[in-house]
Formats: sequence, structure tokens, C-alpha cells
Amino acid sequence: MNTSNRVLVILGLFALAFITAMTVIFCLRGAVPDTLIQYTLGAGGAEALLLAGIKISKVLSGDREE
Repeated sequence: MNTSNRVLVILGLFALAFITAMTVIFCLRGAVPDTLIQYTLGAGGAEALLLAGIKISKVLSGDREE
């Protein structure tokens, strides 16, 4: 498993845990921190977008992974 796949797996697990925690907080308290959710998931989206850009540049330049 290469580094970008590891990062994506970790990012996915973090997003799943974060969404689960926010759901539990909502059920218990009736409210969630909207700003925290917006910035946390936004940062994850930016990270995934950057990883996609790196992958696309590698494909276009002809780099091959072994």
C-alpha cells in the first residue's frame, strides 16, 4: 500500500469517527458546533483534492509505481 492510499484510509477513518462523534453529540445535546464541522470536513476535502492533484501529475508525467 503506497503512501497516498494510507493517507486516504486515515483520512476516511478520521472523517467516519468525526461524523459519528458529531452525531452522538447531536443526539445527547441537541446541537453541534457548525463551525468545527465546516472547517474539519473542509480540510479533509482539501487534503483529498491535493492528493488527487499529485496523482494526476504523476500519471501525466509518466511516473510508474512499482
